[in-house]
Amino acid sequence: MSQRELRNKINISALVHDVSNAVVSESIVLKQMIDGEYGSNLQEIKTILISLWQTNNRVIQLIEMYQNHQSRDRVIGLNPSLINEFDFGDLLNNVYQEYMPKAINRGLRLHYKTCTKYVHGTRVRGDAIHLYRMCSNLLQNALSYTETGDIFLRLLNQGDDLVVLIEDTGIGIEPEDLANIFLPFYRGAISSPGSGLGLYIAMMVASDHGLKLSVDSVVGKGTIFTIKFPYEVNNYYGVDATIPKKPRLTHALPGRH
Repeated sequence: MSQRELRNKINISALVHDVSNAVVSESIVLKQMIDGEYGSNLQEIKTILISLWQTNNRVIQLIEMYQNHQSRDRVIGLNPSLINEFDFGDLLNNVYQEYMPKAINRGLRLHYKTCTKYVHGTRVRGDAIHLYRMCSNLLQNALSYTETGDIFLRLLNQGDDLVVLIEDTGIGIEPEDLANIFLPFYRGAISSPGSGLGLYIAMMVASDHGLKLSVDSVVGKGTIFTIKFPYEVNNYYGVDATIPKKPRLTHALPGRH
């Protein structure tokens, strides 16, 4: 298989992966709404309806991106035409709102923790669609491998850097798998219903945005994924003018981005 054929396979598989996750999440929410879990009038269900609308819009944008020949090679990572400045706290709150119903459906407790003050604020520059995919896939991974307990989504500072932590109380990752979990289609020693693309997508997005994505895990106790937005003096968090000019097929590993 040529590099282009492999890239096309990964692109379409990644698209199907994320669209499927979104559709499953929406289906769960709609069933909960039918069962009256969010209230019985428009005002009571308005927040969850907005979350569904936002999720649906992201799915439409991903599909349109793939349909656009010029954007097709940017289906994973970063699309230069979509770079903008926005509040990352708002993005994470939207991720939290989308995945809370899914956590409830699985009997898990999902928490979103923020700071009262950030040393340099929480505005970042980047491709919001792909950064959302990064966080969504990491949170989906936490949900998939946690049977009981809590999942924490945190936005905090480590020195000047802006940091996202996604922590679960799940089954953990075997030491022999840690070096390979970001490879495309890798599924590890433990059988999983997933496609093996979620963590690869997350690493590609982080890499293209100049972020540091790392993982710490203890088998039987849980896993923590850390996303670090490095701070540059008199600059912003996220991407600068230096962005990839050509699509890359990178088998990203921890510490190699």
